[in-house]
Amino acid sequence: MHIAWHKLLPTPTWLRLAIVPVLAFLATVTDRNYLADFWHHLARGRAIVEQNEIVNHDQFTFTVAGQPFQDVNWLTQVGYYILFDAGGLTLVQLVNSLLIAVTMLLLVQLCRRRSGSLLAAAIAGGVAFFGLWEVLTIRPQTLSMLLFVNVLDLLERSERRPWLLFCLPPLVALWANLHGAFPAGIILIGCFTVVAVWRARDRRAATLAIWLIVCILATCINPYGWTIYRYVGGTSAIAYQRQIAEWVRPGPDRLIGLVWMASATMVFGLLGWRWLRSRQVPALRDALLLACFFALSCGSVRMVAWWMLVSAPVFAELLVWLAPQLAAPQEDAEQPSLVVGGVFALVSLAVVFSLPGLDRYNPLLGPTRRGQRVEEDLEIMHRQLGTPGNVYSHFEWGEYLSWSMPPKHKIFMDGRIEIYPDEVWQKYAKVTSGGDGWNKILADYGVDYLILDVDYHGKSGLLQRVEASPDWRREGQSRNAILYVRKAGSLVAH
Repeated sequence: MHIAWHKLLPTPTWLRLAIVPVLAFLATVTDRNYLADFWHHLARGRAIVEQNEIVNHDQFTFTVAGQPFQDVNWLTQVGYYILFDAGGLTLVQLVNSLLIAVTMLLLVQLCRRRSGSLLAAAIAGGVAFFGLWEVLTIRPQTLSMLLFVNVLDLLERSERRPWLLFCLPPLVALWANLHGAFPAGIILIGCFTVVAVWRARDRRAATLAIWLIVCILATCINPYGWTIYRYVGGTSAIAYQRQIAEWVRPGPDRLIGLVWMASATMVFGLLGWRWLRSRQVPALRDALLLACFFALSCGSVRMVAWWMLVSAPVFAELLVWLAPQLAAPQEDAEQPSLVVGGVFALVSLAVVFSLPGLDRYNPLLGPTRRGQRVEEDLEIMHRQLGTPGNVYSHFEWGEYLSWSMPPKHKIFMDGRIEIYPDEVWQKYAKVTSGGDGWNKILADYGVDYLILDVDYHGKSGLLQRVEASPDWRREGQSRNAILYVRKAGSLVAH
């Protein structure tokens, strides 16, 4: 029997569908930047598993020891710890990258269905990826982005298949136990409901209104009930007030800000141009979704992710309007090709040789993708600590230290900004900047060790103050991480 082997080769459609998910996977699975969020989530996951209960108070710091809080990420943290216990950081990173790739694949498919063009969908998905790149790390928000795209997809497809609405309550209930961004899903459902109610003849209005109420109630199926909304809102307000990097307004000084501005300009610009040329106004649903999530994204970098995801299908549709040739030729009519097969094979090899264990043989990965992690430097410093005591470092490094040091050593602060009162935050800021009284604050807290960052604390001024102080002795260094130990008797002097 003759087999037409050429028919088994990939078509250009395969490449268009794969390019954005593959790009997202490669960028994240090979990333060796410091994980600023992951480690304290892992520490809490370990505490939950070992204590067999949700941890609702601080166990890692000496500044707010015992401080109560609501752990809205508890289920993700347990998942992180189970994965880490089974295969270490490499397994967690691999799973995280796969989830990101699936999210981008679903987004491209959503854009394709909306625009009728896989090429336009790939372009829109690519723009979304570059807008998200800075926040694509190992953090609970990965699951929020996946669920956000799923909810948007279900809402759109439910217009023809109403039974899909039954999937929404379980999804948002799960979301409320995975990450605090679940209100974004409620906003999506609310926008679809408002549009249906506005159209008085839309028979879906009552149905969607009921499902919206059910979904809001479903989010209350969590360890904290309805108070989770108050906690999420308060946390966002505190982080914005203290100007944490991901909560400041997006601007041109960062890639995410540049792509956000470019994306908003293109989407609103094309909508305006289409209206001028053909008097075609945007669909009410699109207008409401874009307005809601653009307004949110104007407030902080953290919210840009939802704008990038919700605007991508609209952008894909506008691209086809602007350049109708993007919809031709039809993907179904495309033929397999040796050239395309070769390119697809190279892409597949790039994926394979970016996997843990094989990445060392990938010639495309530079030294920064194969070198020592910051976490390894911090671990070297941790191993040089002596007797149990209190440790100061900036809160980003406190994330890893909260995982590696307890119970022998406690940290000053980690990334859970919401649990630190203003007084503690102000003391932390004064120490970090090397301001007047920095050494007394450390003495009052009984700080025995400093783990400083050459770059960060060199710019803040603290490093120079410590070097000039008679109270501290440099004990060790690993690249940018420097360990200082308090000299015997110096606490008494204060």
